Amino acid sequence: MRTIGAGRALSGLLAITLVLMAGCIALGYLIAQGSTIEPGLAAKAAAGNVFDAKRTEGRAVIDRIGDLSGRLIRLEIEAAALARRLGVAPSTANIEPGSAKPAVDDRPRGGPLLPLGNTAPMTGAAAHSIAGEPGSSLGYLETEIALLEASLDRMAGLLDDRDLATMTQPNRPPVPGRMPKISSGFGVRHDPFTGRLARHMGLDIPAVHGAAILASGGGRVISAGYRGPYGKAIVIDHGHGTQTLYGHCSVLYVRAGDLVLPRQKIAAVGSTGRSTGPHLHFEVIRSGKRIEPGQVLADVLARNPN
Repeated sequence: MRTIGAGRALSGLLAITLVLMAGCIALGYLIAQGSTIEPGLAAKAAAGNVFDAKRTEGRAVIDRIGDLSGRLIRLEIEAAALARRLGVAPSTANIEPGSAKPAVDDRPRGGPLLPLGNTAPMTGAAAHSIAGEPGSSLGYLETEIALLEASLDRMAGLLDDRDLATMTQPNRPPVPGRMPKISSGFGVRHDPFTGRLARHMGLDIPAVHGAAILASGGGRVISAGYRGPYGKAIVIDHGHGTQTLYGHCSVLYVRAGDLVLPRQKIAAVGSTGRSTGPHLHFEVIRSGKRIEPGQVLADVLARNPN
């Protein structure tokens, strides 16, 4: 299973997003300044020496900046969603220790960015750079945004893998609510029928007849039916060589081949098979061997000691 340095990686991506957004805002402001052309410069504008937002080239540049801004807003939303999935509270400002937090005016407001008055238009190299030729500011921003999008996509993929692995782990109680008392644990015990010492390869969880039995983790049902001394039983494959078994059921709600989610109702408690009364017999099988269920239910058992 892969791990992620979540906080540091996501904080860096958010910082890059903010820098790129600032770049787009700055470019938008420069274009707004250059969009009002003094009458005496009309001839130069016609000759292509002055940036003019009303010309085809100017409109194309503005469209590009609008597209970049939209992509940055989408990236900011995606980064915030990833932060929530990781349980990270990203900071949008770097504040020195001991310094006062800057005041934020959060009153609703908006509108287009307009200059205070007529300003000198952009000419020559400045206007040419805005146009987004190779090596220009727009070209640089587009490259950085593409890299940021790829980074967020990779992080989202890693989180999907982590969530899938977490979903399939059989570490949830196989009954509703708190883990109830266990009538017979894993290991050596006195057999309830013969009274002789014998091995017991799971946990016996007493419950009323018909109570819900839940999948301890997500996976695929590989067996659902009568299984000798287990009575009506279900076996779920969780991947990576791990399976769980649910025995002595009265009713089965799934069939072989079904995909189940964690805590999904799969059966009802019963006393079928070799059983002295209604209970769930729960086993964990790893690489073909029965293991102590407490190894995967350790957190549940610790929170609900018997």
